[in-house]
Amino acid sequence: MLAERIKHEKLAKDVMRIDDFPVLKRLLAEDVEHKRHIHKEGGFEVTDFSILDDVLMQINRQLKELRKPHRLIFVEFSRDRYAQALRNFDREVLDSSLIIYIYCPFKLCLERNKRRFEEKKEAIDNHIVPTDLMYKYYRYDDYEELLLKSEDTLKTQAPARLVVVKNDFEGVDKLREELENVIEALRSSQK
Repeated sequence: MLAERIKHEKLAKDVMRIDDFPVLKRLLAEDVEHKRHIHKEGGFEVTDFSILDDVLMQINRQLKELRKPHRLIFVEFSRDRYAQALRNFDREVLDSSLIIYIYCPFKLCLERNKRRFEEKKEAIDNHIVPTDLMYKYYRYDDYEELLLKSEDTLKTQAPARLVVVKNDFEGVDKLREELENVIEALRSSQK
């Protein structure tokens, strides 16, 4: 939805998406001795979480290579400690970034994780995060903790401009309304 709107409003000519899952999958394929993961419940489970930092460092390098005028690149990833995760990006990348923190209650995330895998709509998203890992790793995150205290406090802690999108409902109508905040932030960055 955002990509279509961004192109329609000429906020960018080229819109790309980098998802951390293919990068993680590639690193795990290199882990033939299973030092950093095990196979589990329709996929895998990371056992050495430092690999998640390696994923973001590779994405940081990609961003610097793919950067060009009038191109907007969405980077999609989920972590339990965003303050740590965002340290994997260079200052020059963060200075030109807009962080979109999508808040969704854990119970709904869990339901969507299962549904996404069962429906297998998009090839990039047709994996499941094992349920026990969802509870162990994704149950709480540091940004959610700050957001639930104060959205303003969260924004002061972010290492780049930040927009919060609430996605705690079903259907796309309310989500479109929430995404308007992203469009407005992009508009203001071009002034």
